[in-house]
Amino acid sequence: MSEEIAWSPRLGAHVAASRHRAGLRRVDLALQLRVSEETIRLWEKGAVQPSADRLSRLIAVLALETSEWSQAGDTQPDLPPLARRLREERDARAITQAEVMQLLDVPQATYAGWETGRSTPGASFFALIAGFLGVSRESVAELCESPFVVDTGGWPALGQFLGARRQELRLTRAAVAEHLGVAATTIVAWELGYRVPGPLQVGGLAQVLQVSVPSLLAAMPDKSTTTALGDLILDRARALGLRSADVARRAGTTETTISRWVHGHNRPARASLHRLAAALEMPFNAVAAAAGGPA
Repeated sequence: MSEEIAWSPRLGAHVAASRHRAGLRRVDLALQLRVSEETIRLWEKGAVQPSADRLSRLIAVLALETSEWSQAGDTQPDLPPLARRLREERDARAITQAEVMQLLDVPQATYAGWETGRSTPGASFFALIAGFLGVSRESVAELCESPFVVDTGGWPALGQFLGARRQELRLTRAAVAEHLGVAATTIVAWELGYRVPGPLQVGGLAQVLQVSVPSLLAAMPDKSTTTALGDLILDRARALGLRSADVARRAGTTETTISRWVHGHNRPARASLHRLAAALEMPFNAVAAAAGGPA
């Protein structure tokens, strides 16, 4: 599915800065991503490039905004081959969709459909597109035959549901995000299980995916179950009059991470437990015991 971004020390520095803003040490981030601390260090130096899956998780965990990155970071990894090739060519020439429309003598909506992957050109357009891209007609035919694939392997139930519908409708994450008025990283977080759509987002998401609201809700995880640590966090937050965002800020982490602790999707590292105890104004031993680990 994916075309990895061009990793560089500048992008690695952006990740490092985001990690510091979240109050996470390298070891904390490594535990959440299930990689070594050395791997995080190499990413931040720009010496090693994360895989597509780990990059998606990195974006979700740190709530990274890829718009702050280089142009390469803006490339949507799940565009079909022809759509990606058209976009790359237009970017290389620094021209607009309207200008391409004039070059190819097609309606702008038609070209926009090709570039976003929502539609595929017919054979009668192959020669025109080949001339624009500087390739053979046969190459264009091959690009058109390449399917739009969303690899949902290893994703949770909601992610598999969303990914399958996006593949069927040929929708990129960016397209879904645009319809809903959210960042593309939000769609990443939903698909990888770091967050779930809010009550006010479910109806719009169902409409974009052309599914019923009940079927979408059925794919969403049951958030009614919380762990002992989750109960402690929620009870203490209520007692202190804190929102989850307040707890996250005090603990030097993100709301996504707090949610994963509450629902048992992740267990805090010892250092994170110390910060959580301070955030909740509780003894460390009590918080560690609720987390199911040694004090």
